[in-house]
Amino acid sequence: MNGGNQSIEALFQRYINNTCSDEDIKRLLQYFDEGNNEELLKGLIKNQNSESQLTGDYQELLDTTLKKIKQDITIDPEGIPATIIPLYKKLWFRVGVAVILASLISTMLLYVLKPKGEKAIAQNREVKEQPRDVPPGINSAVLTLDNGTSIKLDSTANGTLAQQGNTYVQKMGGQIAYNKKGDDMNAKPVYNTVTTARGNQYQLILSDGSKVWLNAASSIHFPTFFAGNERKVEITGEVYFEVAKDAAKPFKVEFSTSSGQSAQVEVLGTDFDVNAYSDNADTKTTLLEGKVKITRAAQTQMLSPGQQALLSANMIALNKDVDVSQAVAWKDGFFMFNNTDLQTIMKQATRWYNIEVNYEGKMASEGFTGKISRNVPLSEFLKILEMNDLHVKKEGRKITIVS
Repeated sequence: MNGGNQSIEALFQRYINNTCSDEDIKRLLQYFDEGNNEELLKGLIKNQNSESQLTGDYQELLDTTLKKIKQDITIDPEGIPATIIPLYKKLWFRVGVAVILASLISTMLLYVLKPKGEKAIAQNREVKEQPRDVPPGINSAVLTLDNGTSIKLDSTANGTLAQQGNTYVQKMGGQIAYNKKGDDMNAKPVYNTVTTARGNQYQLILSDGSKVWLNAASSIHFPTFFAGNERKVEITGEVYFEVAKDAAKPFKVEFSTSSGQSAQVEVLGTDFDVNAYSDNADTKTTLLEGKVKITRAAQTQMLSPGQQALLSANMIALNKDVDVSQAVAWKDGFFMFNNTDLQTIMKQATRWYNIEVNYEGKMASEGFTGKISRNVPLSEFLKILEMNDLHVKKEGRKITIVS
């Protein structure tokens, strides 16, 4: 190799030995992102074991992995891949990109550097049954009608589920809709409730056309049609709303804060998220579009787009610089964290995967940042934690994190 290649080879070896500085990581990734260094990268992987021979399936695997590496190591912090981005506790380049390279190379080394005889031995061993993985959450909920009848929404066929006065409850794929037919001016509204368990989420369309997304372990109690001069619903857990505009009928969402106090969000037409889980320190209302008024007892706070209200036991605080995409990432199928502590992360995992989480030892206060698909099974979610020096023990749905 020439002098430049020798320098990169030494840098790569330091990377494998986990002794690279942040600048080393950036330099290494920029070098392999230039597009003309595939053979060098392939040679560096081969050289990790001078006796390894790449033939047949191994060569194909190496070529596939290198192609994937080249796709994933583009140095663009803004161009975040959409499926899984590892959580990180240090510099973006070190983990946001470098962990992708590390995990792919580690997989490659596992197959490429395995002695030839080991594969044959493994084939002759008794195959042990692997522990069952925990799948991600699903679209499922229970609809409770005014008369107490319960309908499990994931196991019912599409079509009309019930008639409530002049309103028909209809299922369409992964959501239900309330459609009025005829004049209901003199009719009395009846109330329905949609509830999601842990590991579930669901969508519905109210009779006024407002769209509602329920996160795991949440509920909404609402009239089958809106009478009078307001539209009022009650929620628990976390719910995202796209409210149909109706200036004559303000839309009101009532909920209890984590301290047990009643609160209300009032809107005319807007997109917002209410996170009112009882085990959170604060209740959060995040506004994406329009304008809302938050009321609790004698306190009132107006929100503009991009702002978030935090309701604690004593006050309503206003966060004017909030990442709204993080607040509503769950609706779009992601976990998204920004310097988020481990306990907060695992609260979300607990609801989505329906697991129990315990801790051993003192957990670091350092936050995590990253984006993970909610479609991955629990094992993939836990692997990302383990990349950050956390030891995870799993027994069925019981998870223990050891610092």
